[in-house]
Amino acid sequence: MGNLKTELLTKLEGFAPYQQIVALYEDKSKFFSELHNYMIGGLVISNPSYFMMLKAIDGSKDASDQWFCKNPDTWYIRWVAGKGCIKDMMDQISPLPFVKFRRLTTNGETNLRTVQWNKLYKKVSV
Repeated sequence: MGNLKTELLTKLEGFAPYQQIVALYEDKSKFFSELHNYMIGGLVISNPSYFMMLKAIDGSKDASDQWFCKNPDTWYIRWVAGKGCIKDMMDQISPLPFVKFRRLTTNGETNLRTVQWNKLYKKVSV
């Protein structure tokens, strides 16, 4: 994930979700370049409660260079900030069989994980 300042995670409370993501980048231009790509070839959802960047991909391939995938089977979630927003996201987009993401924690990034859409939806709907 590049130039992320994971130590900022504990300091971002109170910032708008969009500001939380931008603050993770040392070089802000890299964030805005990604945002541009997702606005053209992916999906950006932003409001005062949450911010998301995601795109439809072929889950068997590396997500980084996939844009305008012809036969996507996976939603790749690049960024999500805000509490309890995954269900809202899943209610707004067309389901694909899988969702792929990684988490940022105070200990750093987790490995990229893939989960079945239906299992994730059940989990966030509780």
